[in-house]
Amino acid sequence: MHKVGLFIPCYLNQFYPEVAIATLQLLKKYGCEVSFPLNQTCCRQLMANNGF
Repeated sequence: MHKVGLFIPCYLNQFYPEVAIATLQLLKKYGCEVSFPLNQTCCRQLMANNGF
């Protein structure tokens, strides 16, 4: 069994939550042990895309 830490960025959570759910379901279907790391932080993509 593979252990996977699933990172769900805020923009995905906000605009396409069904993609995050489908990703989790797919990983579990193929036997992955999926965790959601509580210490993960913002990737800052939205700020970078806006020039900050």
